[in-house]
Amino acid sequence: MIKMTTARSLRVRYLIGLSAIALLVTTSFVTMQHVVSQQRNFAQIVNLAGQQRGLVNRLAYFASQMATTENQTDFDQARAQVGRTINRIEDNHRLLREGSPEAGIPRITSPTLTTIYEDPMVGVDKALDSFLERARRVYATEMEALTPNNAAYIFLNVYGPYALEPMLDAVVDEYQRIGRQSILRIERFELGIWLAALLTLLLELILIFRPLEKRVTESIGSLEGAVAQLEETRGRLVSAQELAAVGDWQWNAQTQELSCSEQTHEILGITADSFELSLETLEHRVRPEDREHWKAHLEQASAQTNAGRLELEYRIQRPDGRERVIHQFMVAQHDPDGALISLSATLQDISERLELSTRLKKLSEHIPGFIFQYELRPDGSTRFPYVSQGIIDLYGLWPEQVHEDGAAAFTRIHREDVEHHTNGIYASARALRVWNDQYRVQHPERGEIWLEGNATPERLHDGGTLWHGYLWEITDRKRSEDQIRKLALYDPLTGLANRRLLRDRLEHALATSQRSQRHGALLMMDLDNFKTLNDTQGHDVGDALLVEVGRRVSNEVRAADTVARLGGDEFVVILEALDPDRASSQLKAMQLATAIQQALHQPYRLMDRGCPYQTSVSIGVSLFNDLSLGADELLRRADIGMFEAKESGRNRVCLFSEQREAEVHSRTSLIQELADAIQQGQLMLYYQPQFRPDGSLHGAEALLRWHSPSRGMVPPGDFIPLAEETGLILAIGHWVLNTACRHLNQIQRSGLHDQFSLSVNISPRQFADSDFLDKVEQALTSHAVPAQRLKLELTESSLFHDMDHAIEILEQLRKQGIGIELDDFGTGYSSLSYLKRLPLDALKLDGSLVADVVSDARDLAILRAAIAMAKTLSLTVIAEGVETNEQRAFLASEGCDLLQGYLLARPMPFDKLYALIEQATPQRSQDPTSELAHQLSQRRA
Repeated sequence: MIKMTTARSLRVRYLIGLSAIALLVTTSFVTMQHVVSQQRNFAQIVNLAGQQRGLVNRLAYFASQMATTENQTDFDQARAQVGRTINRIEDNHRLLREGSPEAGIPRITSPTLTTIYEDPMVGVDKALDSFLERARRVYATEMEALTPNNAAYIFLNVYGPYALEPMLDAVVDEYQRIGRQSILRIERFELGIWLAALLTLLLELILIFRPLEKRVTESIGSLEGAVAQLEETRGRLVSAQELAAVGDWQWNAQTQELSCSEQTHEILGITADSFELSLETLEHRVRPEDREHWKAHLEQASAQTNAGRLELEYRIQRPDGRERVIHQFMVAQHDPDGALISLSATLQDISERLELSTRLKKLSEHIPGFIFQYELRPDGSTRFPYVSQGIIDLYGLWPEQVHEDGAAAFTRIHREDVEHHTNGIYASARALRVWNDQYRVQHPERGEIWLEGNATPERLHDGGTLWHGYLWEITDRKRSEDQIRKLALYDPLTGLANRRLLRDRLEHALATSQRSQRHGALLMMDLDNFKTLNDTQGHDVGDALLVEVGRRVSNEVRAADTVARLGGDEFVVILEALDPDRASSQLKAMQLATAIQQALHQPYRLMDRGCPYQTSVSIGVSLFNDLSLGADELLRRADIGMFEAKESGRNRVCLFSEQREAEVHSRTSLIQELADAIQQGQLMLYYQPQFRPDGSLHGAEALLRWHSPSRGMVPPGDFIPLAEETGLILAIGHWVLNTACRHLNQIQRSGLHDQFSLSVNISPRQFADSDFLDKVEQALTSHAVPAQRLKLELTESSLFHDMDHAIEILEQLRKQGIGIELDDFGTGYSSLSYLKRLPLDALKLDGSLVADVVSDARDLAILRAAIAMAKTLSLTVIAEGVETNEQRAFLASEGCDLLQGYLLARPMPFDKLYALIEQATPQRSQDPTSELAHQLSQRRA
């Protein structure tokens, strides 16, 4: 009864213990499932976050394909990949931020995660939006517009790998941290359960299992452990075969039985219940063309005891008609006597891999350049595990030549590029960063060509490095860049340095001179009368002359010196390292400038023209020996020297002098002040009256005066030539015309003198102005002045430059009623035939003829001849410079129509002229003779 009670008690305790264990196991199982679920969820999240990093690189990679390909199909394929990658990045980002119950992805938040995503400066949200926005720009850009210099493309390749990836890594780290903390809490709970289970088991061991027979317990435990281990091993094997798509079979030589894994049935396309597998069944599946090879493979494995692992590829025909390519490893097991025990083999379907390899090969044959795998072993040796056929065109090597040893490829690299090329590879291997380089190779047939490459490295298990990359040719692009650089730095006509390169060389020469303490010199050259050659012979001949000038100058200087063309017919020479002594350097510079001058003075035969052309050159020289002057100042000094050479009669060499600089500075200042004077109303008109021989007032000549606040009254001879030279005379002449017409209108409105007229001097440049006639007409019209009251004085230089054009303009002026006077007659080389053709109204004798007419018989004869000629041509004769009574009496006796000079009246402002007109009006005096005598006495006073 006690035994029954004890047994019952043991059963009760056993059942309680089993229930407790079941409860604990169930709780543990549920907890474990929760842990697994949490791990799976967090694994998905971490995987999604990690995918973002790879997708960023994938996006940059396909963007690079878009930017570098020249094939529209390849471009479209790359663009499609860019679009799909953009969508995947956006979807992953949305899942990470919002979660998805359907996909089993929880929405996870934390303060740190919120900061990483939403930080306004370095947040992933903002960074990813910016990155995708550039990616969409690249996606929207057409192939013709997308280049490696595209801003969005550069942003993708720089910002993504180097800025965005660290942010995404931070996201992955944070998710992993959150996952670890969550799982750690569950694991602590699970630990408590396990501790409770262990305590329960310990109590049961003491109270229940110890009374049981020890041997039975051990046997059952041993059996269960063995079964579990076998099941686990089988499960792992089956899973591994499924993942690797590898099957296996084993053939027993004694029983002739063949056993196969489920994956083998899958590969062969059969089921276990539809076919009875044997070696004959396997042979029947092999394609007829490969069967003999397959059987020889089996016979070799069966016969050779030391054959080891044998490898074979063959094709099979599946029952559904599909052909597959099988890769097989086989091993044979023999007994000590050499008899065959069994054959074991693994099968792997490599059809897709071969198809992909074939596609890749065809693709590589149709794209420029070649794709490659490059391996750097730990011992420093190299090889190309894979390289496409394009290496033949770029390196002149077959893929087989570099498959196991890449040294042959390095022998093709240009010797000047080997060092930096090798350094770039090792730097990429050390840091595992993307390798990219531009370098030259010496092709055995094509000569020197430029290549550009890009490859991504990965570390191998043996410590070596493997790159996956692409190489393409950029020879044409390099040539274009060189051409662009040449156009930017060299004159396209002569091939000499242009202004930009000259400045760079000049700054370098100044720095070198300061270091070496040796003087240098700058020569500024300008061809004399080059414009005449261009205008008469054409620009093609002028260009030929400039090319020959550049060649001659280059022949005269040293190789270290620089010859440049600034533009037009201006050339510059930089002479470096002349001598430490200034006097010696100056002598050498002047000697070389003289040699250049003589070389350029030799006759030129241009464009096979029969008659040789000869020109001269004006050269300015400026010395330097440090950086104190600067490039601009040195060029300015040389230009001053050249200007002095021009002013001194051309075909000269002049050294810069401070005296000449002061003159140029004064001239420049005067020009600027004159321009300001026009704007500020500092100019004024004075009038010198003109009288008939009987003393009556006829008109006046307008004379320009300038009263400068700083200089006082500036003589016309100082500023009018500058105005003519700089073009300011056009504005001045327009102002003079309008001012004179305004004064004429005032005289006309007063009714004092009906026949009074004003003479206005017209400069040669003003007369050549295309709008000259319109400006004259506008001045007369705007001030309502009759044309007969305005006289225009022109010099011979204004008219004889283009006689036909001058006659046309003068005739139009005369049609309006404007009088035309030839000024300064007798000072030039006028042709009588020209005078006959010109539509003139008056001839104005220069004061130099009048000055010595009483004392010099030759001047007297010339003056009489001029007056007689004018009378013959029915021209009014005006004599200026009348300063004595003898001159006035003589001119009146010879028939001069009008007299002008200090004897009669000095130049005066308009208000005094107006007063003189009032006095000279006949209505204001009953005795004209006495009135005239009064006027003359006042003028003399």
